[in-house]
Amino acid sequence: MAFFLLQMKDLKEQDLAEMSPENFVAALFRVEHARTEGVILERVIELHALVRQSPTAETLLPAIGAWFDGVFRTTLTSRGVDAKRIPRFENLEGEQTMLAETLGNILDERHEKGLQEGEARGIAKGREEGREEGLRLGALSSLLKLVEMKFGTISDDDQERLSQLDHEQITRALSLILTATTFEEIL
Repeated sequence: MAFFLLQMKDLKEQDLAEMSPENFVAALFRVEHARTEGVILERVIELHALVRQSPTAETLLPAIGAWFDGVFRTTLTSRGVDAKRIPRFENLEGEQTMLAETLGNILDERHEKGLQEGEARGIAKGREEGREEGLRLGALSSLLKLVEMKFGTISDDDQERLSQLDHEQITRALSLILTATTFEEIL
């Protein structure tokens, strides 16, 4: 039996994208590499689906849940989120709704905090941009979730394409998602 030692920090996003979506270790690393709340949610959904296919899912889900709890806490607290406000994740089974709600609340709070900071500085333009970005990020999170549900896992390149859309384009894509038969139709 041979072992292969690698350091996750040495992997680049492109390295992870080139790994098979069925590669369990790559799926774990993709969660840890996620830098935005929407991508975290997508990657956890992808990881959960992969674990559910495993014959050892019942034992893996609690272990992955505990691991994810640590990763999620570290990621959010490093971004200034109060650790007391982050729920505990003991098992990925059925907790995706709680995760989506938590991320949505954090985005709402960031939006509100951005508005308050903009008002405190008296910068009306910053306030409007913060509001628009908050709305855009909320809509983007919904779009990413719906695309995943409708079309399955999408590539990192397609995720990046979606994250580059402005609020109007995201709103348009959301209105098209119900009738679209391909991913390209929503763009």
